[in-house]
Amino acid sequence: MAVIKEKAECCTLLVDELYGQLPARVYATLFQRGKLSVRLISQFSKLSARQVKNGLCVLQQHNLLFYSVDANSGEAEYSVNHEYAYNLVRTGKILEMVDNSYGPAGRDVMQNLLLLGQTRISDLVAAYQAKINEVNNDDAWLNDKKPELVIKSKAQLNSVLCRLIEAELIDVIHSKTFQSAHEIEKQVHREVMDVYFPNGIKGTKAKVEFEQRVAEGLRKVREESKTLKRKLAQNGGASKRRKLAVGNETNGAPEEEEDLDPALDPRQVIRINYEKCIVELRSRRLVQYVNETLGETTGYVYGQLLKQLTKNISRCRSDPLMDALTPEEKVTPSVTTNEILDKVKTSIDLTLGIGKIPSKSISKSAAERLTPFAPKDKIPFMNQDDSDDDEEDGDYSDSDEEMDTKKENGDAPVARMSRPEQLRQHLLLLAEGHPGFVRHCGEDEWTVDFKPLMENLRATELDSIIEQTSGRQGLRLIRILRTKGKLGEQALQSLSLMRKVDLQQKMLEMRLVGFAHTQEVPRDNKADPKKSIFLWYCDTEQAYSSLIAKCYATMVHCLQVLEVRRQKDKDVLSLAKRTNVKGKEKDMMRDESYARFAKFLKDERLLMAEMMRIDDTLALLQDF
Repeated sequence: MAVIKEKAECCTLLVDELYGQLPARVYATLFQRGKLSVRLISQFSKLSARQVKNGLCVLQQHNLLFYSVDANSGEAEYSVNHEYAYNLVRTGKILEMVDNSYGPAGRDVMQNLLLLGQTRISDLVAAYQAKINEVNNDDAWLNDKKPELVIKSKAQLNSVLCRLIEAELIDVIHSKTFQSAHEIEKQVHREVMDVYFPNGIKGTKAKVEFEQRVAEGLRKVREESKTLKRKLAQNGGASKRRKLAVGNETNGAPEEEEDLDPALDPRQVIRINYEKCIVELRSRRLVQYVNETLGETTGYVYGQLLKQLTKNISRCRSDPLMDALTPEEKVTPSVTTNEILDKVKTSIDLTLGIGKIPSKSISKSAAERLTPFAPKDKIPFMNQDDSDDDEEDGDYSDSDEEMDTKKENGDAPVARMSRPEQLRQHLLLLAEGHPGFVRHCGEDEWTVDFKPLMENLRATELDSIIEQTSGRQGLRLIRILRTKGKLGEQALQSLSLMRKVDLQQKMLEMRLVGFAHTQEVPRDNKADPKKSIFLWYCDTEQAYSSLIAKCYATMVHCLQVLEVRRQKDKDVLSLAKRTNVKGKEKDMMRDESYARFAKFLKDERLLMAEMMRIDDTLALLQDF
């Protein structure tokens, strides 16, 4: 798969930032030249074979490479895993997400896996046990404060790993982990041809069967990384094991929660599953949208709904071949109101965030309307301002004074509702209007159509960026082009009611940034530009691609500025790294040096925050 220049440069700088110059030089060479052997990497990068091998070891340890063995020469050939490389920038977000969901212990385990790369379980256990023994050795802490352990025993570590494996945030290394998707597909194609079609594919029916066999083989390869999860599922899952523990405790046999989980195979090699992490980050982003638009209580309810729905969703974007389902298999996952209510904390006041208006002012039939099927061929940019408010006329006879009287007497409608009904009001609010956070798919059943929802949010993000870049006039012109299609300058001027000079200037401005495009239509066969007609149009996919390239270029600029600042203040930074200064910079450093050090830290935080905001946009445009 081709990678744009800006992304390649960004990934290389991220590798340089985290793992040093040597792995970055090897990585840059593979990005520029494609699949190479050690000999060719050494030739193109001007590094010795030993240096190349050391760099490749670091990259492979952190899952940043694919490799395959050439059948003719017997040499291993390496290529870049650019998706894993870019996901390095999301380390902080992933750790924050794990901390919120699984606590400090889960965060600590994930942080160590992010630092170590692929790790054998026995090695991880040994590392934690050595740390536990060191902290428990009282003689080593006679003059120092004893640190607090996050993971306090092997059983606790095993339990945390089981939780993360069941959530698919950690998966298993297998024989085809380091093969690229293209290599795996070629191998499965050969196997299917050899076993099922030795005489070739003849006819449409055989072609369909071939595609089904290939999809089945690819799914089988993909499921190899879930072997540990399947073994844990055979033991009933975490929730079932906890229920059994409660039963044992009732019968007089108390049992620690950590001791309930089966011991993991110490020989298994594990790593971070970024695909599932991005699913969790998408849910987190959607909850943030709801918090900003509908309130925190509704956002909390939405978060609990997403947790239930995304349990069995392993990736944000499905593969058209592997994830193609038959009509019988296309069952949309959904959750019921009671299932969501079971997960909502009793301390949450569900009356918050719900409008208190008379029931006669609400069209119950419109609010309770069921939508059993997902929307098809929905155009996210169209009819954004339409609403169904004018379809039903309500009686708004109650005055503000009457409503205040009802509230004082405790007669407000929401206060009289049962807790399940209060929850339904939040879900109905989520299901209303644009962008459609929830779909009411059945009686007390709810689901989320992620594909159209994310398309709507991408459209909203693009419109927001166009407005920030080109103003409201620019956004209005783009919306006219989306609605009417390709237009000449005169027709566009007539519809926009703008002066010709202002229109030309604004359209040229948007063409330079990639939001608007032109097409030349010759009047005759000579194709004289002076006699041609030039039509303006808006290509949304091109606008997305242009915006993605600009986002990567901005991230590259941030990393370059950060490196320049490090070189400029390297004397102060080297002083701050000294063991007798670290943690006591303000007391140990001169005022001038400390001021430079504080300024560098502030600028570093600002640059990193800018990169995180850019990553939010990139994730929405291409990952979610």
